[in-house]
Amino acid sequence: MRGILILSLSFIFLALPAFASTLDGYDRAKVADENYAKMHGNKIFDSAKDDPELFAVMKKYIYGDLSKQIKLTDTERQLITIVVLTSNQNYKFLKRAVEGSLALNVKPIEIREALYHVAPYIGFPKVFEALDVANEVFEDNGIKLPLENQATTTDADRFEKGLEFQVNAYGERINKMREATPDYQKHLQDNLSAFCFGDTYTRGTLNYKMREMLTMAVIGTLGTAEAQYKSHVIGTLDAGATNEEVIGVITTMNPYIGFPRTLNALRIANEVFNERKK
Repeated sequence: MRGILILSLSFIFLALPAFASTLDGYDRAKVADENYAKMHGNKIFDSAKDDPELFAVMKKYIYGDLSKQIKLTDTERQLITIVVLTSNQNYKFLKRAVEGSLALNVKPIEIREALYHVAPYIGFPKVFEALDVANEVFEDNGIKLPLENQATTTDADRFEKGLEFQVNAYGERINKMREATPDYQKHLQDNLSAFCFGDTYTRGTLNYKMREMLTMAVIGTLGTAEAQYKSHVIGTLDAGATNEEVIGVITTMNPYIGFPRTLNALRIANEVFNERKK
């Protein structure tokens, strides 16, 4: 009877259809080694010294599989990685990401602007702690600090320019939202316009598409603000990104936030894709 059962189960497994995999057709270990060497040379993450097996899994996944799957530029991918690690307060890995970014010719000012950009979403303390890490790497590489000023607004026009940016980017619903806000809450709407958009979105170096990608990545990393996440998936597409690039942002986030938050982010993105088809 036991032999019949084993034979039956074997037949079931053999009868299953063979599915093609995006993981087929390349030497993932070789690709991972090559991409890792471009960014980190022969350096090994401190965490990997006592756990080489997990490091090998991570290396092949991030530098092998994902490097083949993500359709973003090196700069886009690295800046997204940097803000995700900052949001998670993964500062040891952040240091390696900054070093790897410089090796891939990402500009120091781009790294700094990515960090400045996420202050409205995760708060100043996390960003300053991340800047401590980035600035240490910059100094080790002979980069003079502070980097050049990129502000484009003043105290006199930050609110006006921020609100103008909001309305141009997200439509008339911004004015309707402001009109519906009770008087004792209006200061928060004013702060959103002046700080998040006037002080931040209008800065130089990074374009609107890159800033929306970063916003989408950091809110998705937080995993607690679905309405805002959906709004910025829409914003990323409106800024010129393709559906594939939006998925590239989510895929870049994945190894640092895990699959539950990744799949939730994917669900919301697919809702947006389907709504835009209609």
